Amino acid sequence: MSIIFMVIAIGNMCGMYDKPLQIVSDRESKGLTFSHSKNLDVVDSYGTSRHIAKYAFPLGSTFTLSVRFDLLGMSSSDKRPRLFQSSDSATSESVSKRKRVPWWQNEVIYQIYPRSFKDSKGLGSGDLKGIISKLDYLKELGIGAIWLSPIYTSPMADFGYDISNFMDIDPVFGNMTDFEELLGSCHEKGLKVIMDFVPNHSSNEHEWFMKSVQMEDPYTDYYIWSDPLGFTEKGDPIPPNNWVSVFRGSAWTWVEERQQFYFHQFLAKQPDLNFRNSHVREEMKNILKFWLDKGVDGFRIDALKHLFEVEDIYQDEPIASDSNLNYPFDYGSLCHTLTVNQPETFDVLKEWRELASQYTDKLLMVEIYDGEIEQVMNYYGNERNPLADFPFNFLMIDKLKNRTELTGKSLKSTVDIWMDNMPEGKWPNWVLGNHDSGRMGSRFGEDLIDALNMLCLLLPGTPITYYGEEIGMINTWISWKDTQDPQGCRYGPKLYEKYSRDPARTPMQWDSTSCAGFTTHTETWLPINENYKTLNVKAQIEAASSHLKIYRSLTLLRKEEAFRSGKLSYPVITNDVFSFARSVNDCEMYLVVINTSENNIMVNMHKNANFRLPDTGVVILRSITDSSENTVPHSEVSLSNLEMVGGEGLVLSLDIQS
Repeated sequence: MSIIFMVIAIGNMCGMYDKPLQIVSDRESKGLTFSHSKNLDVVDSYGTSRHIAKYAFPLGSTFTLSVRFDLLGMSSSDKRPRLFQSSDSATSESVSKRKRVPWWQNEVIYQIYPRSFKDSKGLGSGDLKGIISKLDYLKELGIGAIWLSPIYTSPMADFGYDISNFMDIDPVFGNMTDFEELLGSCHEKGLKVIMDFVPNHSSNEHEWFMKSVQMEDPYTDYYIWSDPLGFTEKGDPIPPNNWVSVFRGSAWTWVEERQQFYFHQFLAKQPDLNFRNSHVREEMKNILKFWLDKGVDGFRIDALKHLFEVEDIYQDEPIASDSNLNYPFDYGSLCHTLTVNQPETFDVLKEWRELASQYTDKLLMVEIYDGEIEQVMNYYGNERNPLADFPFNFLMIDKLKNRTELTGKSLKSTVDIWMDNMPEGKWPNWVLGNHDSGRMGSRFGEDLIDALNMLCLLLPGTPITYYGEEIGMINTWISWKDTQDPQGCRYGPKLYEKYSRDPARTPMQWDSTSCAGFTTHTETWLPINENYKTLNVKAQIEAASSHLKIYRSLTLLRKEEAFRSGKLSYPVITNDVFSFARSVNDCEMYLVVINTSENNIMVNMHKNANFRLPDTGVVILRSITDSSENTVPHSEVSLSNLEMVGGEGLVLSLDIQS
């Protein structure tokens, strides 16, 4: 007899049902048992079939099962199953004894660029209600937290990173009522909300700056002001030093009304706040408290290393050894010894940590781009003086810029840099892309999309996914006419393509309808990629296999104990192969193998392996580029003759008890 029924996971943790199961009927005296087999599959809401022997049931998830079993003397009135129960209590006992860890160590964080996620108003630009409309999608995807790029009131000179009111929502995105609805809806669905906190600077249209220009107390010194070093023969004021902006050009702008320069590490419309002023520090703590009191679950702190400069500003920064003399006002032309990573920055971060610790389970993650790994690690703090929960790990962006630089050995080296330098007891994180860098499919090749998501989601640590990476979105070519990014605009029509960040910020591709289902308007704030008719969420949900389905399977798989707390090892590393294993209790192991080359290869995992592997493994997941019948999921494959297509990733289950 075959019965199709629904199972809803209702426990307080997810569990692995890998032992005989019992379905309890409505009558306690009646029941039926069955063992899992190849005929017992789970079909999730994405239409993905999974064998129950290797399936995790996360909290609140619902699955349709098709089961064949024999009724054990049940009458027709008894044939309505009530609940799935494990016949072994070991799983629940291990769950109850598991050490409690912060939520962000178990969850996947998903970065949303609000302007490009979903438009609910038909204006061609994304908003908060658009995000609300897609929360079920994110929950189904297995996301645990969303991180919102800035949504505060802003003139939008740098698309939200120039803030004129830190305690309100810009009308482009909605209003505070919309935000509170978003926050409440997320929490109802078990999603956390992380805000982008931008403390280094404000907009020049902020009330503080306008009053500072007027020298109104207490705002007179809210910003970094300087007298001129002198005047040219023409009477033009000379800046106090040679400091340059991240966005190119002098970091000093003259204000005639005040007869002084103000300092800005980014755009002239983004004046740097003076954190040596105690009033500024209190203002920023009040802003954090405002959002924490509303219930947000944490912050991503922007541009933190720029928070302080040396007190004596009449000093020049040294010329970089590899400075391009043709572009002396480029940020890379100087060694930034006086304007980043100053000791006082850590004092302020400690104040914010102490404030966040007054609330329960609040995450602080900080944006730190720096070539010196020791500097980055300083932002963790230590056990006695904890600072950020983690600084962002940008090594896979900074160290691996293209396919040529990505090899098995370079991947291993990149992972090692973080893991070997991370302070004891701290937690890693993995970032493959964001709003400041090109999409991973464009940087490394579309054939590697699934493999790199396997890497990011299955290594120990918190994965941070940029919107659209789950479906393999790639960079969109943007003409000079359509370019919006101020960084690209400052370089002009000849160089803008090298510096513009717009190609990775284009609207989310939801379906094949007009404007990719992003908006009902006929135009969007940035052009949509022409590939949206075939590369979109709806098409990938309906496809037999897709990047989206692989990603969803990975978010489920990482809930298993081997990935939550298992040991990490690297059995085979070559130029073409990066592999790592996760194991727990020396009884179950998962092996991830990535072919970093563009060629089809045969991999012998026993050759030069640094520990003994079994003869075979069972395929759990494979990249969608692989169509071989030999590696169909649930197939048993030889580890001595593992066929892999270019850029492929494989996840295998190994029996290491035999």
